[in-house]
Amino acid sequence: MRLLIAAFVLSSLCRADIIINLTSPQLQAMPGSVVTFSGTLTNIAASTAFLNSAGLNLSGGFAPGDLDAGPFFVNAPLFLAAGGATGTIDLFTINVPAAFPNGLYAGEFTVLGGIDDTAQDLLGSANFSVQVTTIPEPSTFVLLAISAAVIAVRHLHTRNRTDR
Repeated sequence: MRLLIAAFVLSSLCRADIIINLTSPQLQAMPGSVVTFSGTLTNIAASTAFLNSAGLNLSGGFAPGDLDAGPFFVNAPLFLAAGGATGTIDLFTINVPAAFPNGLYAGEFTVLGGIDDTAQDLLGSANFSVQVTTIPEPSTFVLLAISAAVIAVRHLHTRNRTDR
C-alpha cells in the first residue's frame, strides 16, 4: 500500500502541464494552399517537462499527409523547465488539397511527453479550425461586371424605346 501511495505522489510531482496558446486558433485557407499555426508553449507544472511528441487530428476529408507536425519538432525545445515558456513558434501546418470543399474543419493539436525523454503522457492540447473558402478568380468578377453592365444598358435602351 505504501508503495502505491509513493508511486502516486511521485507521479503527481513529476506531472507536467503544458498550456498551448495558439496565436490564431482559426485560420482561413483556399483549396491548394498551406496554412501554418503558430503559438506558445508554457509549462505550468513544478517540474521540467520533456516535449517528446506532437499529434494532430482534423475533421473532414484530410489525408494524414495533409497534417504536418514537423514545425513542432524543428522549433520546440526538447524540454521546458518549471514555469518556462517558448516564444511564438510555428507548431504545425495544414495542407488544403486543391479540390477541397468549402467548410469549417475543427481539429486538435496535442503535445506528448513527461518526466523524461521517453514519456508519452498527454501534456496539453489546443483546439483549432480551418475555414476553407473558394475565392473566385478576378476574371470571374470582371465577367460578372460586364454582364451586369450589358443588362443595365439593354434595360435603359428598351426603356427609352417604350417612352417614345
